[in-house]
Amino acid sequence: MVRINGTHEVATQIKNQELVKERRRQIVDAAVKLFIRHGYHKTTTRVLAKETGLSIGSLYEYVASKEDVLYLVCIAIHFEVENGVKEALARPTVGTAALAEVIREFFLVCDRMSDHILLMYQVTHFLPQKWQKKVLEAEIRITNLFIDAMRELREQGK
Repeated sequence: MVRINGTHEVATQIKNQELVKERRRQIVDAAVKLFIRHGYHKTTTRVLAKETGLSIGSLYEYVASKEDVLYLVCIAIHFEVENGVKEALARPTVGTAALAEVIREFFLVCDRMSDHILLMYQVTHFLPQKWQKKVLEAEIRITNLFIDAMRELREQGK
């Protein structure tokens, strides 16, 4: 199951934020599976609703369009990668071993999610411009984690 964070940009008709989080997690998990199996363009919102166990009307209470779903997928993927890198940074290692651990964890997460990441890079250009920008910002945030780790090493004289 892919975790989702920071999805407040996507409008919903539901007031209960915990329910929104739970349903969107279902939607993202189903979408990733369907997008990988059938492709983004061949996956309809009707098929997606069926895969999640929601009616098409219920699906549209949580997202307004297939582009919303794609954005949620991208955000979920970035969250997983970023979280893995942050967890590695928090481990009690120092010096070059810490950087090696971060790099190792990054590649482990990327390997585990390779289908997800490939999907994201293949279809991100179908997102509206404002969300393409947010996806790029997430990429930069992850890159900055590495830059900060290397900067810290340099300051330690390693």
